[in-house]
Amino acid sequence: MELQAPLAAFGLGIALGTSPGPVQVLLVSEAARGGIGRGLRVMVGANATFGLMLLGLAAGLSSLQPGERFLRAIQVVGGAFLVFLAVDAFRENRRPRRAEGDGPGLHPAVRGVVTVLLNPGVYVFLATSGAAVIGSAAEAGGRATAFAAAVALLVGVSIMDSAMVLLGAGAHRVGERALRALGDVLALGLGALGVWIALQGLGLA
Repeated sequence: MELQAPLAAFGLGIALGTSPGPVQVLLVSEAARGGIGRGLRVMVGANATFGLMLLGLAAGLSSLQPGERFLRAIQVVGGAFLVFLAVDAFRENRRPRRAEGDGPGLHPAVRGVVTVLLNPGVYVFLATSGAAVIGSAAEAGGRATAFAAAVALLVGVSIMDSAMVLLGAGAHRVGERALRALGDVLALGLGALGVWIALQGLGLA
């Protein structure tokens, strides 16, 4: 099997995982709130969803291009969802600290799934860099190499997402006062990101 394309895809996955975005902020925030277990559940939901999208590209959907209206709608709805998560985080930070766990509200894995589905950057990536690297893999070694590239890309993303979870989980071990302050900062960042994305979708930013 051609290995150059999967290796390139792996490097692209590492780069994508280090790029700040809604998923990365959510991973740190949720792990800080509920520890490594909660963060990993968010990561499983997010990465499983992204992985299915990548496999769709490898199966031959790389020619699909998201329309401008679709991306704008995703920006508005996705931005609103991030604001919802930020408000939920603020509320959670005001409750007494409890042992590591999921707590009330949306399950962490569901949060990960929805954040990926409503992230316009995911669709832009899949239609551009993702389609290019997986398409090149298919040309170089056929469908099997394309699937190998998709898996390698997902592994790269997962490695960096794991680092985000560990970063947040480390914060979970600090004192309650510091954790609340950090949670508020992360919630503010998540909310600001959501507002900015929604305003872009409305053509106001």
